[in-house]
Amino acid sequence: MARAIESWFICDGRYRIHSVKPAGRHPERIIEIEDVDRRERIHGSGPDLERLAFSLVRAKVPTNCKITQIRND
Repeated sequence: MARAIESWFICDGRYRIHSVKPAGRHPERIIEIEDVDRRERIHGSGPDLERLAFSLVRAKVPTNCKITQIRND
């Protein structure tokens, strides 16, 4: 079964998160976090990447960290 990949930016475009959309019984899962400025990609297990993404957003919320979703057509 094919699953669509989506991307969104957090922290004013500093980080880009790539994830696969849910399909059937399979949940949505983060597959990669990219530091756009350094051009580094962070890989790991889905739960570890999800915790990292939430901690990045939580650490920057008082300043300018928002989630901006982009469409992949």
